[in-house]
Amino acid sequence: MQSSEILQRLAALSLATTGALTLASCTSTSSSLSALSRQNVQAVAEIAEETPKIESLAVGASPAATAGTPAAAPNASTPTVPLSTVSSNQIVGLPSPPVVDPVAIPKPAPTSPATTLASVPRTPVSNRPTNQIMMVRTTAYTHSESDHVQYGRKSAAGNTLQYGSQVRSAAADWSKYPLGTRFMIEGLPYEYVVDDYGSALVGTETIDIYKPEKGTMNNWGVRNVPIRVLEWGSFEESRKILDERKNVRRADHVREMLHEIEKKGRNGSISLSPTGTSA
Repeated sequence: MQSSEILQRLAALSLATTGALTLASCTSTSSSLSALSRQNVQAVAEIAEETPKIESLAVGASPAATAGTPAAAPNASTPTVPLSTVSSNQIVGLPSPPVVDPVAIPKPAPTSPATTLASVPRTPVSNRPTNQIMMVRTTAYTHSESDHVQYGRKSAAGNTLQYGSQVRSAAADWSKYPLGTRFMIEGLPYEYVVDDYGSALVGTETIDIYKPEKGTMNNWGVRNVPIRVLEWGSFEESRKILDERKNVRRADHVREMLHEIEKKGRNGSISLSPTGTSA
């Protein structure tokens, strides 16, 4: 074989070898790319699988962990706090109800109602609603105040001022809330009965709530509260008691209440009898 032919074959073999190496390199690269592509696909799949887990964590995350994002609704397994255990003071936007003060001075349960109030006849008053809510200004008083100390714990009706776990005393202008009127303050469990009056109350709609000590009196202060009248008292009995006291010195408030009651009787807004008994 001639040397030129040998050289040509050697050149061809070299080219073939180079091509084979190139092809092998390309095949290896392609295999690597295919492997990388498969890894990417697998990674994407793993991320897709993790997404529900991340979302479920976000649902249970605390507000601090998700600050700036709206809170997600809890799932069915999330424990809830019963509304009955939540104080209304903890609910934003709700007005604070009046404070239910404890019974300041423990008293034995009354064996019988006060004689004066038990015998009070009820005057029919067709234009005065019961069981309807009315907003009323209320204040508080106690028997140890200077203007009441001479009477002790006696009410204007003659009974002992009440401050029990069920029934409590109240004072008012008897020409507006006659003796024996019973009412409740919405949100409080007590029943109040009007068995007292006061000179500062005459000519007003204010009701004075009895408290057994100055601490609870001051805590009450002045409040506008919704009340529900359970039963109206007797204008007739109120007039009878006031008429017996109209000549007492410095009893202008007594005479004014008596005058208003008699005026209502004359104009027919209440029913009064000439003999001082219910009509």
